[in-house]
Amino acid sequence: MHTSTLRAAGGSIAVTIPQSLAKSTGLHPGDKVSFELDAGRLIISPMSRRKYSLHDLLAMQGDEPLLIDKAWDAMPTLGQEAAV
Repeated sequence: MHTSTLRAAGGSIAVTIPQSLAKSTGLHPGDKVSFELDAGRLIISPMSRRKYSLHDLLAMQGDEPLLIDKAWDAMPTLGQEAAV
């Protein structure tokens, strides 16, 4: 069993997750979690990250043209990139 101490954080209470539990659940700093109350138990669950398709990402761009970084495109190859 793992334990943690609750801490004040602004107007909320923060709980730390032991590294071994974070690793086993795939949680990282900045990830979102949900909280549920079930028969007096607090359940913390990782929220799944939304997976975007290329179509979704391009639709988010709207009518704006895609930005092109000419300096990036002009950089010489450094590894085994294929020259186009």
